[in-house]
Amino acid sequence: MAAEKALALVLRTTDWSETSRIATLWTREFGKVRVLAKGGRRLKSNFESALDLLTVCSIVFLRKSSGSLDLLTEAQVARRFPRLTADLSALYAGYYIAELLSDLSEDYDPHPRLFDEALETLQDLGSPGVAASQRLARFEVVLLQELGYRPVLDACAACGRRDLE
Repeated sequence: MAAEKALALVLRTTDWSETSRIATLWTREFGKVRVLAKGGRRLKSNFESALDLLTVCSIVFLRKSSGSLDLLTEAQVARRFPRLTADLSALYAGYYIAELLSDLSEDYDPHPRLFDEALETLQDLGSPGVAASQRLARFEVVLLQELGYRPVLDACAACGRRDLE
């Protein structure tokens, strides 16, 4: 087991036992990873508030064999998005981004451009003059393109012919 370091966005957490928590994280280097944070539910845990939803944290984890959860050993808050707490529609948009990343991506399938776009989108949400729906649409296009599902809008999807009139 080698220790891996990464910057991660917290997508989801689930209580596992009285003291432990399972977290789904999205990293630039590894894509989606699922980790077990032993002691993550304790009030004075090593992870403190780093495992809060939509928090960016610096993590260290031990990769386990296939089929089992990796072990999170360290997590420290690197960045938060304070505008999400002040604007309900921005917060819901952030939750939507987390759901898309969690549900549409595969474990250990990294997409650095998608990671960067997710952080930029979360930063932009709630900003004055930024329409959440337009910013989310841009994120969705990047997501679809990165995951190989980009729709063809300027040609016939079956034959590729461009003169659709």
